[in-house]
Amino acid sequence: MVSEVEHSDEHHNAAEIKNSLEALSVDFIRHGIAEEPQAEMEDAFRALTDEGRKRCRKIARQLKEMGWKWNLILTSPLVRARQTAEIFSDEGLTKSVEVFEPLAPGGSFADLVRWQTQQDPLTSLASVGHQPDLSLWVQAAIGLCPTNSHTQAITLKKAGLAQVRFLEGRIDYRQGSLTLLLSPKVLLR
Repeated sequence: MVSEVEHSDEHHNAAEIKNSLEALSVDFIRHGIAEEPQAEMEDAFRALTDEGRKRCRKIARQLKEMGWKWNLILTSPLVRARQTAEIFSDEGLTKSVEVFEPLAPGGSFADLVRWQTQQDPLTSLASVGHQPDLSLWVQAAIGLCPTNSHTQAITLKKAGLAQVRFLEGRIDYRQGSLTLLLSPKVLLR
């Protein structure tokens, strides 16, 4: 006969295994349309244009209608990415936005892999950043290795989205499956 304590421990262990194997969806989102680079303005301070804000808001509303929701949005510290993330948050797609320095241009996918090992389990995450880095991160996640390490096989349009699913619930190299690649035009139809 199994005691209640032993049965409870078995149930708890089974629940831990189930939770640790829950799939994780990561949406890699390029910031919206931003101001053109100018010699007198530092790149980090370029903001979304009026059109960029409108498109991001429409896309956020469309995603919400489709049932999208994220546990968390990580964003590049650059103004245009933060503004994009804030619009998505304002439209109710998440309650939490955090600046993640490696999402700035030149950041590394390895930093995202390391970051997740220090977090509570998530089932959905959005990362708002820049080209070509986001495309390279998606390629690293799904194991798509072009002949040149800086070659993009996947291109994200401004305010576009690539979704990668990690079946074992953790972000890692070559462990994801590309499940969606959405351009803003598709989302705005």
